[in-house]
Amino acid sequence: MNTVQELRAALRAGHGFPGDAERLAAEQLLRRVPADWLDQADRVGTVVDLVTVAEIVTAYRGRVLLSADSETADAVDQRAGADGEADRSAAE
Repeated sequence: MNTVQELRAALRAGHGFPGDAERLAAEQLLRRVPADWLDQADRVGTVVDLVTVAEIVTAYRGRVLLSADSETADAVDQRAGADGEADRSAAE
């Protein structure tokens, strides 16, 4: 995964954790800007902070790689189940 498009494709294919594809799509810094808008600053909006973009991509790439490790994915699933049980018990 060397591009944002490859990362998006991996998340849409089910790699990563539940909700990652939707959360990545919601990241405003990673929205697609048509090439013909680049000379029109008022249409593009703010200047993209490339350090922040790199941090976002690195975090999601790490999540995809973690989910590919079956032991880690199992541990996350078990933790999510335990947290759900605790939430239900607290609500009762």
